[in-house]
Amino acid sequence: MINLELSIDREIDFMIRYGLTPDELFLIKLIWYAQDGHNEYLSEYFSENQLTLELRDVLISLQKKGIINKTYEVPQKGSILNPQDVDFNKNVVNSFLKHSQTLGMELFEAYPAYTIINGRTFSLRNVTKLFKSLDDMCFEYGKAIKFNPDLHKEVLELLEWGKENGHINSGLCDFIASHQWLTLKELRDNGAEIYDNTELI
Repeated sequence: MINLELSIDREIDFMIRYGLTPDELFLIKLIWYAQDGHNEYLSEYFSENQLTLELRDVLISLQKKGIINKTYEVPQKGSILNPQDVDFNKNVVNSFLKHSQTLGMELFEAYPAYTIINGRTFSLRNVTKLFKSLDDMCFEYGKAIKFNPDLHKEVLELLEWGKENGHINSGLCDFIASHQWLTLKELRDNGAEIYDNTELI
């Protein structure tokens, strides 16, 4: 599910990029909620999902702006709007992800919080080591994976494999900056050899 709650500056950026009115952004969110199984918000907004002329005009406007694909047939006034039928442009959905903290927060929450080295406890989630804020970390991680939800899912799977097999030995900042999921993938898929540095001296 896309995080539909953006910080005000990222929401404004998204609206400016696509020339959206507040009504258009609100309707997009209502439909996305409904597509994720929360149809009650859409039903509360207009009775029994019956399409009014005003809402039909908003859908047509979104289609003209390329938010909704041209293949979607906008229902006539008085018809029942089925939110599952609304076909959004995938580039727009990905763009919304760019403005959302969803991917980064999922990585943050999945990443080990602490490690113990020589009896001392160290935080592995100290994002201020490299990033200005948690929001900045989320955005930089999104850029690192090109805001690709499928790649993000693979990163989380690799992280879980790394935790189970004792291969997570750096902080979250290094994990993102060094794209360490690629190393984990190599280890998991090809059994890459791990060298003990003392043997190389």
